Amino acid sequence: MTNLALVNKEYKNILKKRGMNSHQMNGDISDSWSRCIAEGLNPFNSPKQSVISSTELKQIKEQNVSLRKIVIPEIELLYSQIAGTNFMVAYSDDKGLVLDTIYDKTCLQTDVGKSVIPGSIWAEKICGTNGLGLSVELKKPTIVSGKEHFFVAHEKISCFASPIINYDGKTIGIIDASTDSKSREQHTLALVKLATRSIETKLFIKKFSNELILSFHPRQEYLTTTSVGMLAINGDGVIVGANRNAKIMLNGLVDLKNENFNNIFTNSFSSIAADILNNKILKITDHLGSSVFVIKSQNFSENKVLDSNKTEKTYSCKNCKDTKIKREKCILIRSTFLETNNISVASRKLGVSRTTIYKHLR
Repeated sequence: MTNLALVNKEYKNILKKRGMNSHQMNGDISDSWSRCIAEGLNPFNSPKQSVISSTELKQIKEQNVSLRKIVIPEIELLYSQIAGTNFMVAYSDDKGLVLDTIYDKTCLQTDVGKSVIPGSIWAEKICGTNGLGLSVELKKPTIVSGKEHFFVAHEKISCFASPIINYDGKTIGIIDASTDSKSREQHTLALVKLATRSIETKLFIKKFSNELILSFHPRQEYLTTTSVGMLAINGDGVIVGANRNAKIMLNGLVDLKNENFNNIFTNSFSSIAADILNNKILKITDHLGSSVFVIKSQNFSENKVLDSNKTEKTYSCKNCKDTKIKREKCILIRSTFLETNNISVASRKLGVSRTTIYKHLR
């Protein structure tokens, strides 16, 4: 069924049969229902379950093993945070294929617990309007509660989903939570969104682990939260990566990717580099006049060699062992030199003078 008039007529007919009014449906939900009707789905039938083979599932899990190592601890934490009974959390790929799930004992006995299983596909065109499938379609956080589900079989559940967006703005997965509780909907969605932001932050840091990562926010007390904007900057002061918070906060300036730091902020990169490396919190201003607090990502200062092929740790020189700040700065300089094996390249990458690098290599 593709004729818009027929779709609209069937939409009204279904609402009437289910005792619902059109004003109860927000635009995203009603549009989803229309797509389901156009696909020929019947809400009064049992939804068809589409499940891939265990062999296919194993292969896809292996392809996503790096991402799953970050995701699984987050959904375990999310599971522990959601109160109540008969609930579950799930992680799917960007197409709605469920890869990992965690249930409570009550949920395991329900239709949802038996159908939302690893290997099942919850795309909208198969399972109708549902939180996970709608988040795949819209690429944004969603709530599908009770009768908002297209299939009658799903109308006793509430679903909350949020996409995982990578550094390049691409949806790479969905985190979903489903429960029979309707009293804490916004609370549950907030926890799901928090989990996806935490995953995105860890993925960003991992992707740009060899670059200087700056965290910034208009409010200083938010610098330790997942609401920070993050910029990955190379030694020449060029932005090579920005998370979605950064793109939102700096919207209206320039396309951040491959843009020089100095074209975004009035404070030059070279003027703040030394203080940033010393873990100082600075207040800087962009070219539209907005001020933010900025600090180096603490994850960048871990005592590690940047070259993943090396197994030995880098240690500070004898002159920098008296304080933690000196040690971290020295370790950063020495490890960057080991990575580049070139004084000039290391100098440009870190934004410090060649003389400073020589001092720490002695």
